Parts: sequence; C-alpha cells; structure tokens
Amino acid sequence: MVTLPPEYTATKYFGYFWNTKEQRLYSIKIGGILRPMKMTKPNRWNELPGPAYRVSDKGWKRYLLLSDLKKLTTQDSIIPVEIRING
Repeated sequence: MVTLPPEYTATKYFGYFWNTKEQRLYSIKIGGILRPMKMTKPNRWNELPGPAYRVSDKGWKRYLLLSDLKKLTTQDSIIPVEIRING
C-alpha cells in the first residue's frame, strides 16, 4: 500500500493526484514517485474553456479543468498494488 501526504487527493482518473496546498496536479509513476504535470492554456486549437491538465485514461487523452480541480477536497484514497508471479 502506498501512503501519500495528507494534502494529496485522488482525481477521477487513476494515477493522478491534486495537491490542495500547491494547487498543482501530479501523476504517480511505477516506483511511487510523484511527477508534477504541466498545465495547458486554452487556445484556438484545443478549444478549452479554461486552463487544464492533459491526462491519459486507458490510452485516451482527457483534460482535467483547473476550475474542477480546485473544487476537490482532501480525502483518503487507496492505491491498489497488483502482484504478478511469472511461472
């Protein structure tokens, strides 16, 4: 089981966590390392309604809007660990 500091809360997409203190999105990697994500600003090509983070959900590009992320509150979440045995 992986334990994150209390200011991190899970988003609706697996592997992405919102830091309520820094107001920044992080992705978790295989070794349990949190990596900060880059924000995407709206422009005429992406047609976003506001600043957002581009994430991947099962191979599909998705956007998490900054306004939606700021509404998240801190709560505990569990990251399942899958164990594979070759043989």
